[in-house]
Order: sequence, then C-alpha cells, then structure tokens
Amino acid sequence: MRLIWSIIFGLIVLIAAVGSWYVFIAPQPTTTLIVAAGERGSDSYTLMGEVAEVLERHSDTLRIDIAESRNSSEAISAINARRVDLATIESNTPAHTSISLVADLFPDYFFLIARQNAQSRFPRFPVASIEDLPGKRIAIPQAATVGNLSFWSVVDHYKVPPESFRSFAWSRQRTFDAMIAGRVDAMFLVSSLRDPFLLRLIEEASIRGIALRFIAVEQADAMALKRPYLEPVTIVEGAFDGSIPLPREDVATASLQRLLVAHGDTDQASVQELVETIFENRLDLLIRMSLTSAIRDPRREGSATLPIHEGARRYYDRDQPSFLQENAEPLALILTVCAMMLSALLALRRNLASRAKNRGDDYNHQLLRIAKRARETDDMETLQTLKRELIDLLEIVVEALDKDRISEDAFQSFAFLWGSTKDTINNRIARRDATSKA
Repeated sequence: MRLIWSIIFGLIVLIAAVGSWYVFIAPQPTTTLIVAAGERGSDSYTLMGEVAEVLERHSDTLRIDIAESRNSSEAISAINARRVDLATIESNTPAHTSISLVADLFPDYFFLIARQNAQSRFPRFPVASIEDLPGKRIAIPQAATVGNLSFWSVVDHYKVPPESFRSFAWSRQRTFDAMIAGRVDAMFLVSSLRDPFLLRLIEEASIRGIALRFIAVEQADAMALKRPYLEPVTIVEGAFDGSIPLPREDVATASLQRLLVAHGDTDQASVQELVETIFENRLDLLIRMSLTSAIRDPRREGSATLPIHEGARRYYDRDQPSFLQENAEPLALILTVCAMMLSALLALRRNLASRAKNRGDDYNHQLLRIAKRARETDDMETLQTLKRELIDLLEIVVEALDKDRISEDAFQSFAFLWGSTKDTINNRIARRDATSKA
C-alpha cells in the first residue's frame, strides 16, 4: 500500500512540474494574422505597419502580415475567401454578416479643393461652393473607389446635373499634376487629415504660390440622414497651415470612418491580444503616427453598424462588472434566504428524526414490558393476552413505518426485539402446556 501511495504522489508531482514548465517556461506558439490594409503608402497601410512593429516589441505570441488591397470591396472579398484575417475598410462598404468590427481607426474627410484661376494674379476661385460646379473641370478619384462613389453622392444630394460639368476620374498622381498645372478647377478627395498625398499637394501649391480653397459640404448633416454611415465633421481653421491659415475658416464637411474588421471566425484570443496591444501602447503608436490618436471603441454612441468581434468585445468589456459583481446584493440576499431555509429544513428534519426515534423507543419499551410480564406469569390466559397485545403492537408499528412516523433503523431494532419477545411468550406457553400434561 505504501508503494502505491508513493507512485501516486510521484505522478502528481510530475504532472505539476510538467504543467508549470508548459505555462511558465515553455515557448508559446506564435500566431500570425494577415491584414488587407489598402494601397501601399496609404494611411491605413502605414498605420497597420506601425501596429505590426509595436506588436513585435510588446507581444511574444502574435504577429501581423500586411497585404495590399486596391479598395475596400477587394478587402472584404479577401476576408470572405479567408485569404486574409482582417482588413481596413470604409464604413460605407457593403459587408456580409460574417464580418465583425474590431476597432474604429480614423475618419476620412470629404475634401473638395479649388485652386485659384491660373490666369488671375489674385486668388480668385472659379469654384466657391458646390453650386458652382456647373461648367467647371473637376478631378475625382478613379471609378469604383470609395472616393468616386462619395463624390457622386454629394452631387446627387445637391442635385447638380452630372452633365453640367466635366469630371475626370484620374489616379492621384495625375490629379496632382493637373491641379498644379491648372488643368482642372478643383479636385475631390476622400482621405484623412494627414494623408501624404494631400500634404504634398498643399506643400507644392504653397511653394508655387498657388492659392487653394477648401469648399464646404454645408449639408453634411442632411446627407447623414439618408446615409447613416456619414458623419458631419469640421475641418478647423489652420488645420494644414497656421501662418496663412489653410483653410482660412472652419469648413463643414462629411466623413467616413475607416474601420478595422475581421472575419467572425478569426481566433478570439488573437483579436483580443491585437486590440489590447493597440490600446495599451497608444503612446508608442502616437510617437510613430499621429492618426493613431483617433483609434477607438466602435461601440461609441451606438454607431457600430456591424457586430463586434467577440475577441475585441472581451477587451472593451474588461472593466465591466461581471454578472456576480453587478448583482452581488440581490444574490447575497437570495443566498442568505436559501441558507436560512436550508437551516430550517435541516432543523425540521432533525426534529422529525428525533421524534421518530423517540416513538421507536416507546414501542421497544412496550415490548420490554410485555416480555417482563410474560416471564413473571404462568397463567395461560395472561400469556395468550400478552401474545395478542404483541400482534396488535406489530400492526401499530408497521402502520407507523408506512406513514414514516418511525425510521427503518428503528423498525429493524423493533423487529429484532419483537421476535425475541414472541419467543419468550411461546416458550412460556409451551412450558405451561408441558406442566399441565404432566
């Protein structure tokens, strides 16, 4: 037996040692998530590259690989085909229910930028409002892009006839060259405030002495009523240049939110670690890229249009009280009441058991009295009477057992003593018969 216990103890120690090594010492496997982050050089591509570097510094078990995508629709298709795990998309991108939100990254603003008339020595702008588009030349983003669709949504809202102006769906570089050369009167762009293309355009225009003007989308609030994915925002005075303020005043416009999304089946623990790393290392990210200051919980003010990924939800709900914490007082009251009821039931059970035992003891005492009377008499009639009393008592006790007025143990004790008493009476009767015959 001692050998068996020694073997069991040794096995327990071995299992504990292996478990401790696995949890605290053994290297954990590394998980790599693939992110479709937009075009190379775009804000979202650069941001996710910074996140990847921060992950390498702060996580031993998670890495992300950055993949290019031409637009949000392509990124969604890649997720649905499981070629990538996550993607950055605009908030107006149609997405299947298998897509879940991870975080809001940053807003992309609607920019309608006019340049001064190339033939004028003074900053006179041929486009001062959206109503001035008829008869003008406008450079817009390429077809099937979010920027292109957004431009035509503005035109549709303001009821500007598309045939009343000339639009050119060009690449960014061609748009840049046309704006600087004055071959177009204005350009439309959907981008962040720190978009490298936008900043380069503003810097080049400043060097060449070309005045630029930001045109307001003054009905952005009304547009958001019909297109809930839009948010009315303001480009504040001096957002791009403070010496000669650019823009010269606050400009109302609309924006789309750039989102980080994942397939609903993407590993929850990995997504939770990704979100935790982003939010717990904001300062590190801010030093690398100022846009990271806009990253936030997508559930703010109920703006989420897609379900939240369960891994991300676990992080966002980290400070939420658990069900037990939130309902501690009523649960404590219920437990107290249940404990009191249980205590009362136990006390009642003990009382019933005590009464059953006392009742069984009474029956046994009656048997003892019958046995004593049988031993003290030789009268046949008295013995027959005691025998009938014994049978009557048995009937009473059996009925008491049937009604749970005595316990099984008490009945077993009674039955043993009853048999002994019956034998005593029968022996006395047999002896009396033998004496009479003699």
